[in-house]
Amino acid sequence: MPRRDPSAQTPPVGSRVSLRRVLADGGQGDLVGVVVAADAVRLVLRDRRGVKHTVTWPEVVARRAVGVPRGRDPLRTSRVELDRMAVAAGVAGRVFVARLSDLLDGLDPVAPQDWEADPPGPAHLEGEWVTAGPGPDLLALAWWASHHDARSIQVRTCDTDMIAALLRLGFHEST
Repeated sequence: MPRRDPSAQTPPVGSRVSLRRVLADGGQGDLVGVVVAADAVRLVLRDRRGVKHTVTWPEVVARRAVGVPRGRDPLRTSRVELDRMAVAAGVAGRVFVARLSDLLDGLDPVAPQDWEADPPGPAHLEGEWVTAGPGPDLLALAWWASHHDARSIQVRTCDTDMIAALLRLGFHEST
């Protein structure tokens, strides 16, 4: 099957893709990750463990864009667990949660300046969760967390303007 021009296949940096690729032994394998770099020759993906994989376009058998992983329902997370993560993050206030996929799907992906950098603002990443207080750019934090394999976000605040902004973004209050 003839391949299309690789430059026409180049996904945007920061997007998440699923690849089927030819392996060194001649077999095929799947790889899912965030695009770190892409050009006419190669594609570099960062998988959920943070490992970077370089794949040349001739090795790619199939590719499709995939959204941010959905994860568990954040409203079903126990308050004890949410409180423990809030203490670790050093934040307090009313509890607002959201799936990162609900916040980010449909938006253009944001690629971090530095893939190994700290979050864009005070936050605590633990497993599938990122926890923060009110910050200037929660969507930037959500993109950063999604690139680090988080699935859900918790924000603690008592500020009424911030609460209104969170609700507009799609956050839900957890009781």
